[in-house]
Amino acid sequence: MDTASYSRRERDLATRYVKPWRQRATGFAYQAGLNWDHVKRYKDLHDLPLILKGVATAEDAVLACEHGVEFVYVSNHGGRQLDHGRGSMDVLPEVVDAVAGRAKILIDGSICRGSDIVKAIAAGADLVGIGRMQCFALAAAGQAGVVRLLELLEDEVQRCLGLLGVTSFAELDRSYVRPAAPANPPHVLSAFPLLQIEDYRY
Repeated sequence: MDTASYSRRERDLATRYVKPWRQRATGFAYQAGLNWDHVKRYKDLHDLPLILKGVATAEDAVLACEHGVEFVYVSNHGGRQLDHGRGSMDVLPEVVDAVAGRAKILIDGSICRGSDIVKAIAAGADLVGIGRMQCFALAAAGQAGVVRLLELLEDEVQRCLGLLGVTSFAELDRSYVRPAAPANPPHVLSAFPLLQIEDYRY
């Protein structure tokens, strides 16, 4: 379903970049009209597993399970849609509790290292999605770059598991993770990490 409302992405505005797919009609009316009846209709008509992406509350996780969704996908569009909304890892524990084993749980968003994958699994996710890193690797070195990225992630995951004293994901639980204060508190220029800030005058 993606998202009905497209966010104000200030990095794109600052660089005057318009994504080609945003030049077309956004389908706002169609997307905004989707509701839980559409999920029920799909499940009634099709004998296929359904992944529902964008779940960010315990309430929606419960509804997803009640409607027979097999995969609850925790995602917030990488924080680009609502930059002051809660992050995927922040909402994951309440979604895990709400699902209570009735569906598999996927998560994405800010997964940048093998240790991030381990944290997500320890917090209750069954599967972890990565996207941007694969794009970077593909752009840098094509297929070989993606293969190397996956090799690095595998190595980081194995090292992290070893340093935690476990031999598999199955041994992980929430006792292995704790919330921590951000190393870099957000500030007025947080949305512009790729810009030459020194060129701007205020």
